[in-house]
Amino acid sequence: MSDELTVSKAHSRRAVVKGAAWSVPVIAAAVAAPAAVASVNNAGLAITGTQTGLLSLNLLDGGGTLTATALTTVPTEITVTNGAGAINQSATITVTVGRPAGINIPVGRARGFGVYSYNGVNSTAGQRTAVYQSAPIVGQFGFPITTFTTTQTINVASNGSLLVPIVFGLAGTSTGVAISALSSFPVTITVDLGTRVLSASGSITVPVGAGIL
Repeated sequence: MSDELTVSKAHSRRAVVKGAAWSVPVIAAAVAAPAAVASVNNAGLAITGTQTGLLSLNLLDGGGTLTATALTTVPTEITVTNGAGAINQSATITVTVGRPAGINIPVGRARGFGVYSYNGVNSTAGQRTAVYQSAPIVGQFGFPITTFTTTQTINVASNGSLLVPIVFGLAGTSTGVAISALSSFPVTITVDLGTRVLSASGSITVPVGAGIL
């Protein structure tokens, strides 16, 4: 009887130890997941830098540059800010530049703005789109809406920040239409982290007589 009892107790101890070993990773995963989610939920995005001047802007469609003859303002930097808990994951970045409100161009095309470089890397034609309005007979007209899409690893320490430079250029083509009003192009930037999308908005302003649109 004593031998049977000894075997039974040893088997019970092994079962307890084995059960405990399997339970450790489950507990660790359950603890780690909320921290990662909380970090993403605490993050934010903002346009934190702009430049105003007689800017020399790259032509995204056709090459070359144009220099503004009046003070033009463009965003130059975005910042991801983080709360408690580090972020280290891939994200999809989208930058959209809309058409300026209140300016009607029924015939002919003017230039808009698109991303020339992001985080120090020049954009490619495959990352950009420029879509004009279109109509029968008239064809394409007005200003384009542009988009730029890329991916980036967002690596931000707990309570830290990540600064990303961005450079805008001139998108689309111009048929020589005269723009006789202040043009304000809305800019929207999104960072899609999968579980949450961060967004920031700003504008690009071009005064009358700048000669770049």
